[in-house]
Amino acid sequence: MGEYIVALRGWHPALAQAEVKALFPNRSIHSFTSPRLMQFRLNEEDLANVSISSGIEALFKNGENYAFNDVESIRTIIKSHLERYPPNDESCAVVAWKHGRGIEGVSRSEFAGRIGGLLSDMDAHIDLEHPKQRFGILLDERSSSVTFGWLQGSGPKGDESVERRASQRPFFKPVSLEPRLARLAVNLASGPLQKGATLDPMTGTGGFAIEAALSGRDVVALDLDEEMIAGAKENLEWSGSSASVFFQGDATDVQASIPNEAPPSFSGVVLDPPYGRNSQGSLDHEELLKQTLRSCSTVVADGSLVLILPSKPRELCLETALPSNQRPELIHFGWAELERLLLQSNWKYEDAWYVFVHGSLGRVVIYASSVPQD
Repeated sequence: MGEYIVALRGWHPALAQAEVKALFPNRSIHSFTSPRLMQFRLNEEDLANVSISSGIEALFKNGENYAFNDVESIRTIIKSHLERYPPNDESCAVVAWKHGRGIEGVSRSEFAGRIGGLLSDMDAHIDLEHPKQRFGILLDERSSSVTFGWLQGSGPKGDESVERRASQRPFFKPVSLEPRLARLAVNLASGPLQKGATLDPMTGTGGFAIEAALSGRDVVALDLDEEMIAGAKENLEWSGSSASVFFQGDATDVQASIPNEAPPSFSGVVLDPPYGRNSQGSLDHEELLKQTLRSCSTVVADGSLVLILPSKPRELCLETALPSNQRPELIHFGWAELERLLLQSNWKYEDAWYVFVHGSLGRVVIYASSVPQD
C-alpha cells in the first residue's frame, strides 16, 4: 500500500505511540516534532490492526508534512502533491482539522476552501455531503506544521469508545477502566491481531475482555467472583458481542482455570488488580500480584504484560514514557520492589506511563515483556 503518515489522538500521545509500535512491530517508524504524528509503511493486511487501534485518529496515504510558512507556499506544495496523486473518478471533499489550537492566523475552513478550488480546477467531482474520498489537511500547533494527503477510509475518525463508556454499562463499578484505555492496554499487551490471544485473569466488570472481543481477538477472561462473571457477561452482550469469553477461575492458577477449548498460549496479559475496598481474598497485595504474575507467565511463551496500578497523583506526562526518576509513588509498592517482583515472576519491566484519574489519584500503565523460562 505504501507510506502513510499516522495522526494520533491527543488524550495520551505517548501511549498512542506505544500502541502503534506494538501493533506494527516490524515497521521502521519515523517520528516528527509533534508527538501526535508518525510515519511508516502499511500493507493491505495491516488495515485490520489500524481499525482496532485506540490511539490512531487518521491515516494520510502518501502523506507529506511541512513546516508552515504561509498559506500560499503550502497551497503551492499541495498543488504539486495533487498533480502527483490526483483524485480518482469518485466524488471527493477536503477535510481540515487541527491539533491543539492549530496555526495562528490560519482559518481551517478558508484553507480547505482554497484546496477545494484546486480540486475543482482539476475537474474533480466535489461532494461535501457524501464524498467517496477525502483529502485531509491537519494543522498542528506543537510543530507549527501542515500534514496533508488522501485519507484512508472516512478521514479523522471519531472516538467510538465514548459510546461504550463504563458508566453506561448495565453492570458498573466506579473503578472500571474507560474503554479507550482498556482497548489500548489490550493492543499494547497482545500486539497485532495475528500474533495470538489475550488473557484477562482478573476481569472484574469485563472492560479488557470486551475490548478484546470487539476487536476480533481470541480472549479468555477469569474471575473468582460469580457475580463479576455474570455482570461481565451482561456487559459484553450489551456491547454487541455474543462471544463466550468469561469463565470463573483463579488468577493465581491460570492453567487449571482456563477451559480446554481455550488457546494453548497467549500473546498478551492485561491485568488491573482489585485493590482496597474492591480487593477480595486472604492474600496481601504483594503475594496476590506475585502469584498471579507467575501463573500468567506459564501460558505466555513470547508475549507482553500490561499491568495497571494505582498511584499518587503527579503532573501530566503525555508525550513520553515516565523517566525512572519521575515515576509517581505507587499506592502499594515501591518501584524497586515492583521491578524485582516482576522479574521473580518471569516478566521484565520495560516502560511505564502515567494516566490522570482525579486530583488525589492516578494510574500507572506498566509494560513488561515475558522472560524465557528454562
